[in-house]
Amino acid sequence: LISSFGSYKVRYVCFDYFAMTTKRLASLMCPSHANLMGNVHGGTILDLLEQAGRFATTAYSRGPTAVVAASRTEFCEPIHVGEVASVDAIVDYTGKHVMRVSMNVHAENMKTGNKRVTNTAKMWFSTIDVDRIDDKMRACAKVGSRLLPPLDPCLIAPDAIEEHESSSKEREAVPLHTRDEEELPIVLQAVPGPDAIAHHPFVSAGHILKLMDTGAALAAVSHARHQCVTVLLDKVCFSTPVQSGDFCSIRAGVTYTSKRSMEVVAQVWKSPSGVVYGLPDDSISLEASCAVEARFVFVALDSSSGKVLNVPSLPKEKQITRRWAIGASKHKERTERRKNKDT
Repeated sequence: LISSFGSYKVRYVCFDYFAMTTKRLASLMCPSHANLMGNVHGGTILDLLEQAGRFATTAYSRGPTAVVAASRTEFCEPIHVGEVASVDAIVDYTGKHVMRVSMNVHAENMKTGNKRVTNTAKMWFSTIDVDRIDDKMRACAKVGSRLLPPLDPCLIAPDAIEEHESSSKEREAVPLHTRDEEELPIVLQAVPGPDAIAHHPFVSAGHILKLMDTGAALAAVSHARHQCVTVLLDKVCFSTPVQSGDFCSIRAGVTYTSKRSMEVVAQVWKSPSGVVYGLPDDSISLEASCAVEARFVFVALDSSSGKVLNVPSLPKEKQITRRWAIGASKHKERTERRKNKDT
């Protein structure tokens, strides 16, 4: 068996073993999935990616898993309403309790049969153990006690080990959990219901990412004064799970601008419903906590021609912040990577 996937190849692997690490998830894109530009909403694609990754990791680990981080989810081409979006997910790295899943999204035109790659993504999942803490369906999660079966060396992605080691260092360098109203104002609020729950008793990461993409888009549109689309989900860090009924405030703000792109940082702050609605509950904290932080990249489009437009720069006082410096560094890395890819 020879199969190309991303930047590496899998050779002569037992079919049953390869099937255990690889899964496919497909969905028909309907008008309810569209954004204002008429294409499929980026949040819908993120939700589909998370479902496919959870499908692959749950099948491999034989138990519940949850996203702990994501890196470089690229939006290469738009998906149109009426096309079938299929996600190929493969487990390409395992530690004791964590796994990385690499995914490609293909859009298939049902009339012509043409297929094209529209998105690529890498997400990290961890095995989890779920403990009930009361009779109100509230629960807590911790790193799973079960050990993962070792992955065949020929299936391990070359860059996965380096990414796993560097992720903790980058998390320390980025200032998480800011509540500065000027930097990251509240742009959206929501209370996830039972329909947002995954196969474990927590709200699915895909649903959270969809909310964050919507909030980040609102911040981008407010800054650019044009329709904006997601081109990259650069980094996601999950700190704590969100439960059904938690009151979620999505904070988002533009933290870096280049000539034709914007970096938007989005956070989800959660408060247990008992606090928000004044219900007595001695087991919950009165302090809201930051559950997730993500870094998106958007571009502004002309509504008539669809061409990418220049975006206004941030004020001078916001160009001396730590987040601006990180955004400039990331933009430089992306530019160099694009040049190397073209050559």
